[in-house]
Amino acid sequence: MAVEVLDGAIAPAEPVRSKGKYVMFDTLNFRDRNGAERSLKNVCCGGDVGDLVRKGGTGRFYLSSGGGQTGIHGVRLDGGGQAYAHYNNMEFIVLLGIAAGLAVFVVGLVTGEMMVLPVVVGVLLVGGYFFLRNIRIAGRQQFESDKS
Repeated sequence: MAVEVLDGAIAPAEPVRSKGKYVMFDTLNFRDRNGAERSLKNVCCGGDVGDLVRKGGTGRFYLSSGGGQTGIHGVRLDGGGQAYAHYNNMEFIVLLGIAAGLAVFVVGLVTGEMMVLPVVVGVLLVGGYFFLRNIRIAGRQQFESDKS
């Protein structure tokens, strides 16, 4: 898991995918304040952050990656606009998997016919949940601690 602050400008871009409040950009072109350029591939954004990134602008962009996804979870533009929104709902999806594993376990206890695989997957998903949660918490702390 990595969190990073990009200080500079992102060029306006249109997302390649959009579903609900989440968007995904194929490539975002970033230029730091010293003029160095960087291309960010497959970047996800959520909520108002996606709207600000779509328009582009100069400011601070808060990037995190982990669990196979890279996303911008916060933006503070020089002109005063700011937003924070985590870029995925994987924690919720993993919680559904944990609940399904628990349900299969309870049904197995009641009926006496235990299906092992769903229970094992549910237990493994508990570790996955805490991993994803730590990414979100680190990103939130990064955004809140950098008020400059």
